[in-house]
Amino acid sequence: MRLAGRRGFLRAAALMVAVAVREGSAATINVTCSTQEATLWVNNSSAWYQCPGNDPSVEIDGVSLLVNVDVDKLILDLQGSSVTTLNFSALNGTRTLDFTNGPNFASFSQLSNLMFEGVAFEPASVELALANTVTGIHFINSTLSDLSLSDYFSNLTKIDLSGTSVYKLPRFLYERKLNDNMEIFVDLSEVNETISLNLTQSTNLEANAKTLSAQGWANHYHSNCTTSPSDSSAMTVSHDGRKNFTLSCNLPASEIESSKNGSSSGSNDVNAGDSSSGISTGPLVAIIVVVVVIAVVLAVLILRIYFKRKAANASAHNNEASATLMSKGDAAADKGSFISNDEFLRNFRLPQSDVALVKSQGTGRLWMGEYNGNKVMVKRVESEVTDSYVTKALMAQARTFATISHPNITSLVGVTWLAGTDFAVVTEFMDKGNLKTVLANTDVDLDIMTKLQICCDVALALAYLHETEQNLCAKQLSSRKVLVNKAMNCKLSLFECVPSSAKLGGPSTAATYSYGMGEVAWLPPEIITRSSPMDARKINIYAFGVLVSEIFTRMSPYQSLVEAMGNTMSDVELVKRVRRQDPLVPHENRQEFLAAPASVRQMVEQCLSYAPMSRPTAKDLVEILHNAKEELAMNSI
Repeated sequence: MRLAGRRGFLRAAALMVAVAVREGSAATINVTCSTQEATLWVNNSSAWYQCPGNDPSVEIDGVSLLVNVDVDKLILDLQGSSVTTLNFSALNGTRTLDFTNGPNFASFSQLSNLMFEGVAFEPASVELALANTVTGIHFINSTLSDLSLSDYFSNLTKIDLSGTSVYKLPRFLYERKLNDNMEIFVDLSEVNETISLNLTQSTNLEANAKTLSAQGWANHYHSNCTTSPSDSSAMTVSHDGRKNFTLSCNLPASEIESSKNGSSSGSNDVNAGDSSSGISTGPLVAIIVVVVVIAVVLAVLILRIYFKRKAANASAHNNEASATLMSKGDAAADKGSFISNDEFLRNFRLPQSDVALVKSQGTGRLWMGEYNGNKVMVKRVESEVTDSYVTKALMAQARTFATISHPNITSLVGVTWLAGTDFAVVTEFMDKGNLKTVLANTDVDLDIMTKLQICCDVALALAYLHETEQNLCAKQLSSRKVLVNKAMNCKLSLFECVPSSAKLGGPSTAATYSYGMGEVAWLPPEIITRSSPMDARKINIYAFGVLVSEIFTRMSPYQSLVEAMGNTMSDVELVKRVRRQDPLVPHENRQEFLAAPASVRQMVEQCLSYAPMSRPTAKDLVEILHNAKEELAMNSI
């Protein structure tokens, strides 16, 4: 059925929502169905979706299309479009995208920016086809196992995986050589594996890391990844005759050495085979017999172990069926040994039966839970990810969390195993949620002294992080990352505390801008223009200036601009202002901000400086805010 005919049929049946996409402004389509599965069609003139019980919507003009996904699974039928910006954003938790013909955007002839936020993909390994007009692709806080590009055009200058954890080296880093104007934002700190690359792939990876050496991923690659020496004793040979290289990232030195030795041994065997091509038939038959015998013995042993574990698991299930966190036989015991062998984590281990999950907090990784009857926050590795290196990566984060102790940072309660298989980190729960929610609640009265105290709480947390021996920072500071308890005490989320060396500029890679996502206002000029060296602490200070503006105005940054132009176009305008070096005023000189002490207003102006080195330190912020509180208290007497 042709698209036009199908569209008419769906309208007649009242089973779709239509959004026309024409030149003018932004268009939004909210995909929501009681059946929790829908199909979205996009063609040259319109986009619409189908699920039972929907009525047609009013058509909206636009050059950009925002698809808000509020169904568990959205199937995409992509026929092409003239939109320049296409954004898929998940609502109320992680949503899954599936494609009838794969993620093929090659027919989107005018597409410039393609964005995905908070979504998962089916299949999880994404092979993306793009039009030659695309300049940037963004996967924000999403879930995928790998990313590959079927084609590469020179217009593509940005690949952004901000907040998207990757546990293996993405293929786009080594499947071809990239231009020197390419900006890549991907956190490799959780990559913990050994892989095999052929000569072309290894050459491409080294060339890209060298060409883009100033970028965070390349720095991490050079610091934490090793390739087996390129001599004959450290190379293996594949069946097609191409040389393979062993690449290890973020592994302990002992495991890397073991991997190298394994590669060397394997290559020696191959070389020996090459030099002994005249081996006689008798010894060859003997070798085959020995191998078969060993295989049979191993099979018998594996079957015995399998049936023993099956019986043990059945017994454990009968005895502990009601437990929220339970052991899964020997597999759980093996994984639990990761904790028992780690002195740090052993001190923080929580009994499984004392912890329970209550409610998902959006992404599927973060949950509200209970521990000994008290509310807690729980972060876990996704249930579908079972590789040990993923667990070890979260454990490494937990070790960092274990060293952090400050009254203005949520505290680590402990670590445990979720359902016996998934490692989980348990932290303090904050009753009032994030600061942005509190500021937007008109029932909450905030006088100037209270606002100053909120600012001081955050400044103290930053000062602590910036002065630690580990050289920590806030990954992506904003009002959503500051949490509030019943007593109105503010604390930075522990999950936001990362080493500055984890990625270039700490939060810089996680905060690279995506139009229409509400992020651009929090980004310092050096991230937008890439014109200055990245300093994690100075990036935090800039975001703090924006945060203070929001605290005093109780409005989102540049709220008037957003109301006048919309989310996407207001971000475009902000980028233009930064490139022109216009004054940055997220508070828009509102009366509520002008009511702040003069010293605080001056502090905000310094925080928002275009020159990173002109911004104050976190210790300076604490001193300025303490003095402002004392001055206000004296004047009120």
